[in-house]
Amino acid sequence: MQPEKKTYLRHMLKIVAIVFTVVLSVVMIYAAYSGTTPPEKSKLAPVAVLAFPFLLAMEVMVGLVWLIVRRWRCSLIVWVAILISWPSVSVVSPFNMFPHTFTPQQDSTKFKVLTFNVANFNLAYYGDKDREFKAGQATARYILAQDADVVLLQEASLSADFNNLAFMDSLKKVYPYRDHGYHDQVILSKHPYQPVVDDSIKNGFASPDDPLNNYHFYARAFDVLIPGHKVRFFNLHLHSLSLSSDDRQFYVDLTKLKTKDKSEATKKAGMTLLTKLNKAFRQHAKEATLLRQIINQSDANVIVCGDFNDVPMSYAYRKIMGNDMTDAWVKCGFGPTTTFNSNRLFFKIDHVLYRGDMEAVEIHRDKEGSSDHYPLVTTFVWKR
Repeated sequence: MQPEKKTYLRHMLKIVAIVFTVVLSVVMIYAAYSGTTPPEKSKLAPVAVLAFPFLLAMEVMVGLVWLIVRRWRCSLIVWVAILISWPSVSVVSPFNMFPHTFTPQQDSTKFKVLTFNVANFNLAYYGDKDREFKAGQATARYILAQDADVVLLQEASLSADFNNLAFMDSLKKVYPYRDHGYHDQVILSKHPYQPVVDDSIKNGFASPDDPLNNYHFYARAFDVLIPGHKVRFFNLHLHSLSLSSDDRQFYVDLTKLKTKDKSEATKKAGMTLLTKLNKAFRQHAKEATLLRQIINQSDANVIVCGDFNDVPMSYAYRKIMGNDMTDAWVKCGFGPTTTFNSNRLFFKIDHVLYRGDMEAVEIHRDKEGSSDHYPLVTTFVWKR
């Protein structure tokens, strides 16, 4: 190849790379702030929020490549874009590197909270009691090992037979205060509590209170008497994304690049998936608005945790957070994480938010139990 052609090709590749960097940076910045747009006003915004962690990862890789080839000005485009997006970057990937050192008083009064969507203790093997027992036992054993003061479970449906199994007896011994009530939102507590009675919590945020509606919004609230303090806990499960097995398989194929020979089917499946996602996000917005109203009417000490079915910085997440709550993962977690682990849907959709006289000082996500969710365990101390 002639020197002139090589020079021309290098020049064109550089232009293409710069254009790609600029476009990627603009899209990432849009995704970082798209959670401020109500889902009913934009179909693109809530999907962009989902994509933000992946766009951020691509942006960092592009920035490193520019540094390696010593194109400092081009790399500056990337780092400026990340700086502009920093409010979202710091939520998706916090860097709390140093562990908390407990004072003697904190050590004696700290309390631990576990939130876990247990997926019905993985009762997916109906007709195979041995497998059911082992799956449920693994989850129960994990819960016991955490020794949390308050355990909030979502999708904790149990058959009558399961309630009589030995591992359930073990949970009952450790947690004398417990409630397995409205739509499988369970509380297990070492401390006494009073259920919060509010019709708006019980009787349907987004759809009729129909027991056959498996994708209903569920929320329960409890005033727990932690020694010397009262804390209002919200056990939350926002509207499911309602994805069918075909939807999930399409997404798996898409992430494995197996859809290139199915253009028409891919387009149809993609539109169906986007329609379902946008419907769920609109539901989340309504549910979050109503929940926030109840939080505003609550006393100072509030912990909201559970399965949000939505990612950090989404509209629903921002609505529930308001201006007065803190995300425990942002406060004391490290790096990006996921809490859902099925069908390559690797997103952080379980959260712990709080406000009041307590402060989160430790949080960890474990890969334990038998669920398609990972649990979050948070340790709190009192500020005074």
